[in-house]
Amino acid sequence: MDSKDRKKNLPLPPMTALPVFEAVGQYLSVARAAEALNLTPGAISRQIQNLELYLGIALFVRNHRRMSFTPEGEEYWAQVKKALSDLRDATSAVAKRAEDAPLTIVVPRMFLQRILLPRLSSFYAQHPDAKVKFLTSGSGASPVDGTIAISPERRDDYRYDLLAEANLTPICSPRYLSAASALHKRSDLARHTLLRSRDYLQNWTNWLSEDAKSVLEEARCIDFESPGLELTAAIEGLGVTIVRIALVNEEIRSGKLVALFPEHIVHEHYVFCFSGTKKRPRNFSAFRNWLKENV
Repeated sequence: MDSKDRKKNLPLPPMTALPVFEAVGQYLSVARAAEALNLTPGAISRQIQNLELYLGIALFVRNHRRMSFTPEGEEYWAQVKKALSDLRDATSAVAKRAEDAPLTIVVPRMFLQRILLPRLSSFYAQHPDAKVKFLTSGSGASPVDGTIAISPERRDDYRYDLLAEANLTPICSPRYLSAASALHKRSDLARHTLLRSRDYLQNWTNWLSEDAKSVLEEARCIDFESPGLELTAAIEGLGVTIVRIALVNEEIRSGKLVALFPEHIVHEHYVFCFSGTKKRPRNFSAFRNWLKENV
C-alpha cells in the first residue's frame, strides 16, 4: 500500500471537535468560543484536549492571559476551516433544493378521492406556488414528507396530528336493505352479498371479529380490484360493503346509504404523521396547517 492509499484509509478525527477547534482558532479564546457555540468553557477545553490527544500534537500554546497557535495547529486550523466552509456550502445547496422540491404525501386512496380532493382547491388558492405529489402507496422511490394513516403505531421520533375519525362500519343502500334478509346481528351477514376490494379485505376481518371466519366462508362475495368500486356497487344496491363512515357522510345524509350495526363500530382515526427530525420543503408547514384546519 502506497502513501496515498494509507492516507485515504486513515480514520477521521473526532467530528464534534472540529467546529469547536474552528471557533477556538477564530477567537483564540476558550471563553469566547464557548459563548459562540453555547457550550461551557469546560466542554470546549475537553474537546480540544481530545483532538490533541487523537492527533498526538499540541494545537495551541496556552499561558495565563492568552493562547496562540502552534505552527502545526495554525496549519491544521486553516485546513479544517476550509473543509467546514465547503461542507456548510454543500449542505446549504442541498437544503435549498429540498426546500424547492414538491411535497410528497402518502395518503389512502379513498381518503384522497373523497376527503382531500374536494377540499384541495382551497389549499392552492392560499398557496398558489405550492407543489404536492400524492402517493397512494409508500413503496415508491421518492422520500416521503408526511403520511396520512389510520391509527398508526406510534414512534418516538415521529410527530402525529389527529385529523378525523376513521370509524369502520358496514353500509348498504336502502333498496338493498328492504329487499334482503334481516340484519340483526353480525352473523346474519353470512346470508348476504358482501362487496370487497383487494386493498380493504382486512377491514371485513377486523370488523367481523370472532364472526369473521364463518361469515366470510358462507357469504356470497363480490370482489373488486380497484378500491372505491365496492362503494359504487353498494350505492347501486348490489350488497353490503364496509367503509370508514367519514368517507360516506354525504351519502348517508342524503339517504343513498344506510349505516348498519351502530353498536359494533370499530373506532379509529386518520392521523397525519411525519418525522420529527427530517428536513422538509418550505411548503410543509403550510400544508400541515391546512390539513389541521380543513380536514
